[in-house]
Amino acid sequence: MTKPDFHLLRRGDALRPYSVRVTADEVRAYLAATGAGIGPWRANVPPLALEALLLAGLMDEVPLPDGAVHVAQEVESVAAVAHGEPVEARLTIAQQSVRQGTNVVVFASEVWSGDRIVMRGRSTVMAPMPALAEGAS
Repeated sequence: MTKPDFHLLRRGDALRPYSVRVTADEVRAYLAATGAGIGPWRANVPPLALEALLLAGLMDEVPLPDGAVHVAQEVESVAAVAHGEPVEARLTIAQQSVRQGTNVVVFASEVWSGDRIVMRGRSTVMAPMPALAEGAS
Protein backbone atom coordinates (compact mmCIF):
# COMPACT_ATOMS: atom_id res chain seq x y z
CA MET A 1 0.00 0.00 0.00
CA THR A 2 1.31 3.45 -0.93
CA LYS A 3 1.93 5.74 2.03
CA PRO A 4 0.46 9.24 1.90
CA ASP A 5 2.66 12.18 0.91
CA PHE A 6 2.87 14.64 3.82
CA HIS A 7 2.60 17.60 1.44
CA LEU A 8 -0.59 16.25 -0.16
CA LEU A 9 -2.52 15.81 3.11
CA ARG A 10 -5.62 18.00 3.39
CA ARG A 11 -8.11 18.80 6.14
CA GLY A 12 -10.59 15.96 6.56
CA ASP A 13 -8.31 13.24 5.16
CA ALA A 14 -8.35 10.03 7.19
CA LEU A 15 -5.22 7.95 7.55
CA ARG A 16 -5.17 4.18 7.64
CA PRO A 17 -5.72 3.03 11.26
CA TYR A 18 -2.77 1.29 12.89
CA SER A 19 -2.34 -0.74 16.07
CA VAL A 20 0.18 -0.79 18.86
CA ARG A 21 0.62 -2.92 21.95
CA VAL A 22 2.86 -1.73 24.80
CA THR A 23 4.48 -4.58 26.71
CA ALA A 24 5.47 -4.57 30.37
CA ASP A 25 9.14 -4.57 29.26
CA GLU A 26 8.54 -1.44 27.15
CA VAL A 27 6.87 0.26 30.12
CA ARG A 28 9.86 -0.59 32.35
CA ALA A 29 12.28 0.75 29.69
CA TYR A 30 10.23 3.97 29.38
CA LEU A 31 10.16 4.46 33.15
CA ALA A 32 13.91 3.83 33.40
CA ALA A 33 14.60 6.32 30.58
CA THR A 34 12.44 9.02 32.15
CA GLY A 35 13.54 8.38 35.74
CA ALA A 36 9.95 7.77 36.84
CA GLY A 37 9.13 5.18 39.46
CA ILE A 38 6.93 2.16 38.78
CA GLY A 39 4.21 3.60 41.07
CA PRO A 40 0.83 3.27 39.38
CA TRP A 41 2.34 1.69 36.27
CA ARG A 42 2.65 -1.88 37.56
CA ALA A 43 -0.26 -2.96 35.36
CA ASN A 44 -1.01 0.06 33.17
CA VAL A 45 0.84 1.97 30.46
CA PRO A 46 1.84 5.56 31.27
CA PRO A 47 -0.15 7.75 28.83
CA LEU A 48 2.96 9.57 27.58
CA ALA A 49 4.68 6.24 26.86
CA LEU A 50 1.67 5.22 24.78
CA GLU A 51 1.67 8.58 23.01
CA ALA A 52 5.39 8.25 22.19
CA LEU A 53 4.79 4.86 20.56
CA LEU A 54 1.77 6.22 18.70
CA LEU A 55 3.91 9.06 17.30
CA ALA A 56 6.45 6.50 16.14
CA GLY A 57 3.61 4.63 14.45
CA LEU A 58 2.45 7.84 12.78
CA MET A 59 5.92 8.37 11.33
CA ASP A 60 5.77 4.82 9.93
CA GLU A 61 2.39 5.58 8.34
CA VAL A 62 3.28 9.04 6.96
CA PRO A 63 6.96 9.42 6.09
CA LEU A 64 8.03 12.91 7.11
CA PRO A 65 9.94 15.04 4.61
CA ASP A 66 13.42 16.42 5.26
CA GLY A 67 13.29 19.35 7.64
CA ALA A 68 10.06 18.26 9.34
CA VAL A 69 9.65 19.34 12.97
CA HIS A 70 7.13 18.12 15.53
CA VAL A 71 6.11 21.44 17.09
CA ALA A 72 3.14 20.74 19.35
CA GLN A 73 1.38 17.92 21.13
CA GLU A 74 -1.88 17.71 23.08
CA VAL A 75 -2.91 14.51 24.83
CA GLU A 76 -6.05 13.63 26.77
CA SER A 77 -5.92 10.29 28.53
CA VAL A 78 -9.49 9.01 28.86
CA ALA A 79 -9.02 5.49 30.24
CA ALA A 80 -6.22 3.24 31.46
CA VAL A 81 -4.50 0.86 29.06
CA ALA A 82 -3.13 -2.38 30.51
CA HIS A 83 0.31 -3.74 29.62
CA GLY A 84 -0.02 -5.72 26.40
CA GLU A 85 -3.52 -4.43 25.61
CA PRO A 86 -3.87 -3.77 21.87
CA VAL A 87 -5.03 -0.29 20.89
CA GLU A 88 -5.87 1.18 17.51
CA ALA A 89 -4.98 4.72 16.46
CA ARG A 90 -7.41 6.47 14.11
CA LEU A 91 -6.08 9.70 12.69
CA THR A 92 -7.54 12.47 10.59
CA ILE A 93 -6.12 15.73 9.36
CA ALA A 94 -7.69 18.40 11.56
CA GLN A 95 -5.93 21.35 9.92
CA GLN A 96 -3.55 21.99 7.06
CA SER A 97 -2.12 25.27 5.86
CA VAL A 98 0.92 26.74 4.20
CA ARG A 99 2.59 29.68 5.92
CA GLN A 100 5.68 31.39 4.55
CA GLY A 101 6.68 28.33 2.54
CA THR A 102 6.08 25.90 5.41
CA ASN A 103 3.39 23.23 5.39
CA VAL A 104 1.66 22.96 8.79
CA VAL A 105 -0.36 19.80 9.41
CA VAL A 106 -2.36 19.01 12.54
CA PHE A 107 -3.10 15.32 13.06
CA ALA A 108 -6.11 14.59 15.29
CA SER A 109 -6.13 11.17 16.90
CA GLU A 110 -8.50 8.90 18.73
CA VAL A 111 -7.05 5.79 20.30
CA TRP A 112 -9.42 2.88 20.80
CA SER A 113 -9.26 -0.33 22.79
CA GLY A 114 -12.10 -2.47 21.54
CA ASP A 115 -15.22 -0.31 21.68
CA ARG A 116 -13.88 2.38 24.04
CA ILE A 117 -11.77 5.47 23.47
CA VAL A 118 -8.69 5.48 25.72
CA MET A 119 -6.90 8.59 24.42
CA ARG A 120 -7.42 11.65 22.22
CA GLY A 121 -4.78 13.96 20.93
CA ARG A 122 -3.45 16.42 18.38
CA SER A 123 0.04 16.54 16.93
CA THR A 124 1.32 19.45 14.86
CA VAL A 125 4.10 18.89 12.35
CA MET A 126 5.72 21.56 10.16
CA ALA A 127 7.89 20.96 7.10
CA PRO A 128 9.31 23.24 4.42
CA MET A 129 7.47 22.98 1.12
CA PRO A 130 9.51 21.33 -1.62
CA ALA A 131 11.39 23.72 -3.90
CA LEU A 132 9.91 24.28 -7.32
CA ALA A 133 11.42 22.07 -9.98
CA GLU A 134 14.39 23.68 -11.66
CA GLY A 135 13.34 25.62 -14.74
CA ALA A 136 9.68 25.85 -13.70
CA SER A 137 8.14 29.26 -13.97
